[in-house]
Amino acid sequence: MNRKKILSSLIGLMMVLSFSMINSSSFAAEMSAGEAIAAAIANGEIVDLTVLIAENYPAHWPTHNQFQRWTFNWFQPIKGKYENNLAQSVFPYYGQRVVIDEHTGTQIDFPAHFIPPKGSGLPFEGEAGSLTGSNYPLERQMGPMDVIDVRSILDKAENGKSPAITVDMIKDWEKKNGEIKPGEVVAFYSSYSDKYYKPFPEGNRLAFDPLITKTAPGWPAPTPEVMEYLHSKGVWHVATDGPSMGPVEAGQPTHVAGLKYGMSWTELCTNLGKLPARGAYFISLHAKIVDGSGGIARAIAIKSKGVKGVGEQ
Repeated sequence: MNRKKILSSLIGLMMVLSFSMINSSSFAAEMSAGEAIAAAIANGEIVDLTVLIAENYPAHWPTHNQFQRWTFNWFQPIKGKYENNLAQSVFPYYGQRVVIDEHTGTQIDFPAHFIPPKGSGLPFEGEAGSLTGSNYPLERQMGPMDVIDVRSILDKAENGKSPAITVDMIKDWEKKNGEIKPGEVVAFYSSYSDKYYKPFPEGNRLAFDPLITKTAPGWPAPTPEVMEYLHSKGVWHVATDGPSMGPVEAGQPTHVAGLKYGMSWTELCTNLGKLPARGAYFISLHAKIVDGSGGIARAIAIKSKGVKGVGEQ
């Protein structure tokens, strides 16, 4: 089997590399899928697209329960009634217990988040309503990336409203970078999280000020028409560096427009500006918790070493 056939048999991870890297002499004529993926990672750069979840950061949606954690045992013997149990025999031991909303930090939205199951009698019900975090196809949560730079509209909206990412903006990007292809992941880079995901009290600017007090503009967000357009292009997964895919003033229409088709997306990414307009590979995975409407994600991208991102040029 030649190199092209081997690469095409992979899940697409090799598309993270430039064509020059793929054709380099480091690739053997015969290579297993595992070896090819390992070579891609070894010759690439992993970019962490995930924000830190901590009590002093605005990781949770302002109207949702706050992230909480407790230390099980900070390297100290357990006293009292647990003194003689098994935990005592394994000291020192460290663990944490957490209470956390599914939609915290860098997170994935699955169709069931806004689409009720078919037969429920509720608005927007449909077949996609059965897709949750525990049965959603993993292959839809990864793919070659199209990073669309929308920094030109950052903060250009009234207080309490989001600047709109439009279909025309996407078409303009396609004129410069080529057509969006089926299975690609479209990411909207506005630098919003890079600028506003800060410890409190500065962190209130991320979502609390635009949504609750309405004293600042919201994050750039795609219109419902954008989701319809991306679906028509064969896109299953979208990413954004805003805390929600929908605009601050009316999030439901954008969510419904994409989720009704079985699409998904990763919200509150960071570092998207370190990725090129094309050529990186995106992966966003979550804990497999039964019937999740969303999932706390560890999102990454892999790009060729030395390639500048859209925010670094």
